[in-house]
Formats: sequence, structure tokens, C-alpha cells
Amino acid sequence: MKIGILTFHDGINHGAYLQCYSLMKVLAKEGHDVEIINYKNFKHWLTEYRVFLLRKNPMLALRNIKKIRKFHTAHKKFNLAPMTFSHKKVSRTHYDAVIVGSDIVWNYENPLFGFDKLYFGHELNTDKLISYAASFGAITKESVPPGDVTTGLRRFNSISVRDNNSRDLVKTYIDRDAEVVLDPTFLWNFSGEETVPEDDNFILVYAFMMPDKIKDQVKEFAKKNNKKIIAAAYPQSWCDKNLVTVDPFEWLGYFKKADYVVTSTFHGTLFSLKYKKQFCTIGNVAINNKVIHILNKVGLIDCLIRKDETVEQILLAHINYDDVNKKLQPEIDRSISFLLGALKSD
Repeated sequence: MKIGILTFHDGINHGAYLQCYSLMKVLAKEGHDVEIINYKNFKHWLTEYRVFLLRKNPMLALRNIKKIRKFHTAHKKFNLAPMTFSHKKVSRTHYDAVIVGSDIVWNYENPLFGFDKLYFGHELNTDKLISYAASFGAITKESVPPGDVTTGLRRFNSISVRDNNSRDLVKTYIDRDAEVVLDPTFLWNFSGEETVPEDDNFILVYAFMMPDKIKDQVKEFAKKNNKKIIAAAYPQSWCDKNLVTVDPFEWLGYFKKADYVVTSTFHGTLFSLKYKKQFCTIGNVAINNKVIHILNKVGLIDCLIRKDETVEQILLAHINYDDVNKKLQPEIDRSISFLLGALKSD
């Protein structure tokens, strides 16, 4: 079967890259001819490159160019269609099935580019339209969707999402029950694909934002436990080491080698679980809908810093990963079953 994947595959973001890579690998393992639909909203592309390259400090721009080049090299692992900004050009290629997702592809209030109806199935040339682990992100029931959102959702043959909020929105918009499945990164085993670093004895920080109170707690915990603090992907001036230009597989290596992880991101949380780390997640509006769902699912909601919890309390609270995996494995099996079943269904 010729399958197209439409997602945020080429953002300079480790989680976005790896969710697409995982879905591609799972489908290819089943014998399908998988192609990444190499489309990007022009406004999204322009905004992203402005953020990375239009920096007052030329050294920061040069560092970001190095990071972009690392990702461009990693993109060679994808089976990419020709790059385009055009819906019309995307529609010229026929697929037996198109899978939309994962990622926040249904956030029609996305600050980077707003609403793009292609992600809601409009103008896709396919016999079968499936969403896998799509998310509305921080959209709530109070938001009023553009009309093309509801008409697009009705075109899908099978719908799955990755959090309860997105499931509830699908029900509200088109009165259909969406399956809640795991992010594709849970479906693929990266063992042996990581670039494992020489660094050891460290706390890994993977975070967009970090309140001063949390920074102080991480530094205190590191000093007390004789650990280095290494920030990956997003610079943190207060850390002992910053690794901004790591590629996705180097990034995986740091998760594999870390003693502890502190993150404020969805995929930082997921890869802490995958690599069985003691971790804490800093809750924030951008990720709460997604993170709370998965942490509740595996019984680790106490790993989320919300009010009075401290970094030390959470990192030292032993996680029994035997129990976690007993809860997680049935969800992995169910998610794969949904994906393969959606492709086979009439």
C-alpha cells in the first residue's frame, strides 16, 4: 500500500522529527511503501527561519545554522516527496492512504501559521484518510473552529487522537468517537540507533522555559548529588553544558545516558518514560492537555510539578518501571492495532 504521512516532519525540533520517523518505520516494517508528504505552510516556514536566523547576536545565528544543517542531514533518513508550499501540488499525488499526524496538526489557532485546511484532509488525493495521534494542542471547547475544520474532520475514515481533550473536541465538532492512542514514538524501539555520548553522571534538561524557582532547585539537587547539568537542544545559560546543535539521534543518546531528566515538553516526558528515567515535568499551558493524559495513563501524575512539589521530591521518588510498563504495553498494542486496522478497514 502506498501511504503518505502528513505531519510537522521538518521542524527543527527533536520530538517532531522522531514522531514522524517512528510512524514511518512502523509502517515500513509492515511492508508498506511510505512517503512523507513534504509540505510546509509557507508562513510556518518563514516564521521558523526568522526565529532561528534573525538574531542580534551573529554567533547565535551561526549556532542555529549548524543545528539546521544537522536536521537537514537527519531528514535524509525520511522517504520525502518533493518539497512544496502548495496544496495544489500535494493534491497531484495519489496515495492509497494518507495518515495525518501525529503532533498538534489540528491546532487551528497555531501562533506560527494559524489555520491550514490541508491538515484537516482538504485537497488530499487519497482513497483512505486516517488520523493517527493528532492533537488540537491547547484548543478548548470555548474556541470556535473555522467551518473547514468540521467539514474536514467528517472526511476521515478513521480518527485517532493522542489526548482526551482532542477526543472531546472531535465529539463536540462532529459527534464521532475518536480513539485515544499513543504518540508514535512509543511504537518504535530506537535501541541501537542512538548516538551515545561520552558524558556521564549528569542531569539532562530539555525545556523551552524554566522558572527561576525550578532552576534553583535543579542546581541545588545537582550540587547535593554531585551531578553535572546538561541542557540539550534549548540553551540554558545556568547549566554546566549546553548542547544546542545535537541531531535527533544524539539527543536520544543523552536521554539514554542521563541519570535524571527535567523537562517542560511533551516529548521530553515521553522519552523519559521510554528510557525509564527518574524525571520531573514542568507543567505549562502548551503541554498540559497532552502530558496529563499520558502521566495519568501510566500512574505517574506525581512526576508533574504543579504547585508545592519540589524537583528533589519528585526526582527521588522511585519509579517502578515494571508497573509502568504493565500499564503501557497494552496501550502500545492497542495503538498499533488501531493503526493497522484502520489501514485494512473498508
